[in-house]
Amino acid sequence: MNCQSKNIAARRSIHGNRLAGFTLMEFLISMALFMIVGAAVLGMFASHAPYFTQQQGIAGVNIALQNVVSQMQLDLVNAGTGYYPGSVIPSWPVGVTINNQPSGAPACNNATTFTYSAACFDTLNILTINPNVPAAHPTDGTGATAGTICSSVNSSPFYIQPNPVAGLTLAQEVAQTAAEFQTGDQVLLITTGGGTHGTTGPTGGNSSTASGGTLVNSIVLSGAPVTGPNYVALPFVPAAAGVLYTNDPLKISDSNSTNLGGAFCAGDWAMKLEPTTYTVDVSNPNDPKLTRQQNGNSDIIAEQIIGFKVGAATWNTANSTSTLTYSFYAQNLPTDTPAGYKKDFEQVRSVRVTLIGRTNPNPDPTYTFRNTFDGGPYQVVSASVVINPRNMTMNGN
Repeated sequence: MNCQSKNIAARRSIHGNRLAGFTLMEFLISMALFMIVGAAVLGMFASHAPYFTQQQGIAGVNIALQNVVSQMQLDLVNAGTGYYPGSVIPSWPVGVTINNQPSGAPACNNATTFTYSAACFDTLNILTINPNVPAAHPTDGTGATAGTICSSVNSSPFYIQPNPVAGLTLAQEVAQTAAEFQTGDQVLLITTGGGTHGTTGPTGGNSSTASGGTLVNSIVLSGAPVTGPNYVALPFVPAAAGVLYTNDPLKISDSNSTNLGGAFCAGDWAMKLEPTTYTVDVSNPNDPKLTRQQNGNSDIIAEQIIGFKVGAATWNTANSTSTLTYSFYAQNLPTDTPAGYKKDFEQVRSVRVTLIGRTNPNPDPTYTFRNTFDGGPYQVVSASVVINPRNMTMNGN
């Protein structure tokens, strides 16, 4: 091999060795570049991670509120239904009751701790009848069935007739009817226009025939039913004259109203209620929870709820016009400011529900965002829906 060939071979050998790996200087430079790029990527990720968390939180609140609205729609459209087929009432008097917070109430949240109290929230009761318990006719201590035989809500017990069942003796019918009620049950009483009805409601106020020709009232059983030879006696705690009837979780008869009947007769109806109640649990004021209560069970359907308002559009049969706005003050008079409908729930035709939820409060002192609703360090999302209960919108109009 000549000298020229040896030089070419040597150069190829050196070139091949360089292609086989990095020099120390190249390695150090590449490491430095990697650290610079890596630090930039990590910094970008760290700066955007809170935004991702915020978006996930807002999406979660949105989904929760939409689920709540869907559930309320399913419940509310059926308000006032489920009653006994034999007690068809052309103008169903009550399907929802609303407990609004009073107008002019002081602030109910703490702007420093971002906590909320029960005074911030309304309560919505959706009234349906227990489909497994037949409606019963009232009677008195004689068990008589004449149309003029009545039982009063101003004295306990309230008497009902046993429901007839083919193949059972009278004693068995009495026992079976009594077994369908228990302590704590709430019973809705409705007139059908016949008989002689008293005009004094349980609060001592005068009652007259309601606009739909129907009077209502309600009692809550304070003990187990007592059976007689031909009747069932339902014990309850009546209110003294002039005293508010406070033992009414569903707020049907806790204020004077021209819709309240005093006596219910053998042609009228007593129906066991199976209500659904939406209310906010503030046992943990840092996390108000919207609950749905039914059949003694309470389910949490949304957390971090900081707004729950329920309004009603009402129909005034005196002038056949509906109110133009929703009243969020059921206890107020129509002439009050703001206007209400004095808990005359027979007038309710449509319900508006407004919900406000929030993401979990951020305690980090470097988190400077504050929302415009209550100034808290969290995002808020609202949802509002108008629902027309189908059993109430056709009440004679």
